[in-house]
Amino acid sequence: MSDDKELIQEAVSKAEFPEKLSVLFEPKRYKVLYGGRGGAKSWGIARALLIIAAMKQQRILCAREFMTSMKDSVHKLLSDQIEALGLNGFYEITQSSIRGKNGSEFAFVGLKNNVANVKSFEGIDICWVEEAQTVSKLSWNVLIPTIRKEKSEIWVSFNPELETDETYQRFVANPPENSVVTKINYYDNPWFPETLKIEMESLKNRDPEAYRTVWEGMCRLTVDGAIFA
Repeated sequence: MSDDKELIQEAVSKAEFPEKLSVLFEPKRYKVLYGGRGGAKSWGIARALLIIAAMKQQRILCAREFMTSMKDSVHKLLSDQIEALGLNGFYEITQSSIRGKNGSEFAFVGLKNNVANVKSFEGIDICWVEEAQTVSKLSWNVLIPTIRKEKSEIWVSFNPELETDETYQRFVANPPENSVVTKINYYDNPWFPETLKIEMESLKNRDPEAYRTVWEGMCRLTVDGAIFA
C-alpha cells in the first residue's frame, strides 16, 4: 500500500498542465474545455482523470457520439498517459477497460444508437465526453440524467464547428448553472510542438478562415458543401 502511495505521489509531482487546465481540479458539475487544435485539452483531461482516480476510488465513463470499436475511444490516450506518469504498476489495462488497484474503473461507450447501454451505467463519478461537437441533442438528453450520483461531474471537450451545433449552444452560448467554460488554444500550451507550429502557420497563410476554425477554435461561418440560391 505504501508503494502505491509513493507511486501516486511521484506521478502527481511530475504531472504538468497548461495553466488554464487548473479548472479541472475545481468542483463543478460541468467542466467545458473547447478551442482549436494543439491546446492539450485531451491529454490534459486524461492525465487529470488518471491522477484523480488514483488518489480516490472513482468510476469514470468516457463517452463520445460515435464509437464502433475501442480504437475510436480515448482508451489509447489514457494508456499512453499511464505510461507517461509512471502509473503502470497501479493501473491494469485490458482491451475494454482500465482499472486501478483502489477500485477505480474507466469504462467506454458510444452514445449514438446505444441508448439502452448508456442508461445502464450507474454510480458514475465523472463522465468525460470527448469530441463533443458531434453529440446530438437526443444523446445529451439521455446522458445527462444518467450521470446523477451526488457530486458527479460531466467533463466536455471539443473543437467547435458550427455555432448552431447542439453542444456549442448548450455549453458555450448558454452555459448551464454550476459550470466552468474555458477556451484553450495552442498558444495556451507551453509544450506546443514545433511540427504543429509549422502546420499552423502554413494553414494561416494559405486559408485564414480555416485557420481560425482549426487553430483558434472559432466556429465556421459556412457549411462545407452547402449550396445557396
